[in-house]
Amino acid sequence: MRTSSSLRALEQYRENLDRAESRLSLEDKVLDQISNALVRAKELALAQGGGTASAETRSAAKEEVDELREFIIGLGNTDFTGSYLFGGDYADSRPFTTAGIDPARPPAGDLQFEGGPGEFLMANHSGQEVLVDTQTLEALENLSQALGANSPTDIQNSIGDIDGSFDGIQVLIADLGGRINRVDHAQEKLDTLELELQTQKSDLQETDMEEAITKLVNRQVTYQSAMLANSRILNMTLTDYLR
Repeated sequence: MRTSSSLRALEQYRENLDRAESRLSLEDKVLDQISNALVRAKELALAQGGGTASAETRSAAKEEVDELREFIIGLGNTDFTGSYLFGGDYADSRPFTTAGIDPARPPAGDLQFEGGPGEFLMANHSGQEVLVDTQTLEALENLSQALGANSPTDIQNSIGDIDGSFDGIQVLIADLGGRINRVDHAQEKLDTLELELQTQKSDLQETDMEEAITKLVNRQVTYQSAMLANSRILNMTLTDYLR
């Protein structure tokens, strides 16, 4: 019965790992798209920060940067089975709007899952880590304003902000790879443990009943004899020893 109970627990652990793997895989795709959007934003900044650009070209570039920002906000609101992937502790609320985040329900909080007996692993990053801490939305907003102001100096300055955001996303991607590896290792450990429990259960189920009953009876007789001898020793008095 204990072995069967342990096997049922493994099924729940495996479901947790499968769900975590899906979340991590989806985040990996989102971070890749954010990286590509930042690369495009930097290309626009480099092209519009020089002396050959005009107010008209910068205005057109501003519209594209605004679209990139909207696109990334949409990625920040990615849905995962009825909740928001980057919602953190408030996964039931839309994490990001064009105005920013709701201070009362910030997209922050670590999501953990149990991937084995006493083994807790981290799931995907929160929206706070992905878009706020990396200052991705802020960097794009700064570039948009610089383009709208037709200011070559501000446009050039915004390139450093975009580079910083891009580097922050790459750090998250690297950490995400480590989390995916830990999930893979946890799945391998479950496979090994499941095989051991299945073998143990099989050995128990295939036990020869007649042999097991004979051993049980012999152990009961031995135990009862020991108890009887012990009771006699405890009941003996000093007079009994002198005899």
